[in-house]
Amino acid sequence: MLHKIAKNFSLAHEQDSPLAIHDNIVSGIVVRGTNLWILMIAIVIASVGLNINSTAVIIGAMLISPLMGPIIGIGYGLGTYDFDLVRQALKNFLFTVIVSLVVSTLYFSVSPLNEAHSELLARTSPNIYDVLIAFFGGLAGFIAIVSRQKGNVITGVAIATALMPPLCTAGYGIATNQWSFLIGALYLFTINTVFIALAALIATRLFGQPLILQADSTKKQIANSYVSAIVFLTLIPSVILGMSFISQDQFNRLAKRFVSGIKIENNYLLQYEITPSKRHISLVFGGIGLTNQQKEDLIQQLRLQSPAAELTIQQGFSFSQLGEINVETQLLRTELARLRDDMTALTTAKQQDTVSLAQNLLTEIQVFYPDVNSLSLAKTEHNSEDNAQEEIVLIVKVTKQPTTTNSTKLRNTLATWAKKRLENDNILVLINPDTSTTAQPTR
Repeated sequence: MLHKIAKNFSLAHEQDSPLAIHDNIVSGIVVRGTNLWILMIAIVIASVGLNINSTAVIIGAMLISPLMGPIIGIGYGLGTYDFDLVRQALKNFLFTVIVSLVVSTLYFSVSPLNEAHSELLARTSPNIYDVLIAFFGGLAGFIAIVSRQKGNVITGVAIATALMPPLCTAGYGIATNQWSFLIGALYLFTINTVFIALAALIATRLFGQPLILQADSTKKQIANSYVSAIVFLTLIPSVILGMSFISQDQFNRLAKRFVSGIKIENNYLLQYEITPSKRHISLVFGGIGLTNQQKEDLIQQLRLQSPAAELTIQQGFSFSQLGEINVETQLLRTELARLRDDMTALTTAKQQDTVSLAQNLLTEIQVFYPDVNSLSLAKTEHNSEDNAQEEIVLIVKVTKQPTTTNSTKLRNTLATWAKKRLENDNILVLINPDTSTTAQPTR
């Protein structure tokens, strides 16, 4: 039973011949002609994907990238102590890196889009998890190379290890003079390169690939020392960054639990912001306002869970402020109502004055013209380009309709009298205006 289970894990029956594996790896380290053009095209595609923040485009670029070949060749050469192959693979690898940096830098130099999106930012903060991805991705890639049934593993490894995006991000950093992008992206690319090569080296030894016999023990020892030093120096920063990443993730989860548990009577949490890198939480409250004791209690609750955490509490608005606003609004409404009443009273008073004046004028006119039985008075605004003047209209009704001559004479007489009586030159007199025989009004 155990033998059958173990047989399922065996790779021996699928493994290609050592010579075929060697030839396959050697052919993959060459980057010229078709491979070189594909590399440059893939770099442009990946740069566009990073520029427009499109994950699908970036994946498409990784699928056609020939960068894996030289890295696998370096690991395989170190695993078999074939230093000539290592030198050749390393030379091709450095050439591809330079070409990739030049192409991506040129693209980002001419691109009008300079904003750093999430896909770019994701390539600037490597940690220990990127080491694991690179190592196991490289291991899967080498297993696929030595197998006669390669399937889709190589494609998946190209996507998982993501060699292209860090190089393009480094080009973005050069083009925009943002050295933090350049350093972070190159470190991620170094992690991918070193641990893919390390996985290929270990797999080469595990699969029992023949060693180069002419390599002496001194060279082997030196090579192993160099490999160990490079792996160690590459690993240490990623461990430190990985610990920081884990710490920030833990603080982020702790902060969310802390925020979700905040309940203060008559106060409401309007907004919060968590900054894991600084271990800082910012809270904005609305309501009646937090007392100093309530603020201190919140700070102590947070520090019980995370002693190094910092808490900032701000008051967005308080009910007392709303009360003050309501009082001011009510005062304005009261003042507006008072002004409206004053306007109404003033208008009524003017109307009453006009009626009283019309009655007095009628009494005075009837002394000289008893036939006048009605008089109406109206005040209007007469506007011109220069100014606006008040105009008074007198509507006079007589018992007997006068002739045209008498009507004109009466209008002129009344107009002259009214101008002096009312001390206003803008007087309009109308005699029986509702009859068809009325002459033109007199001013």
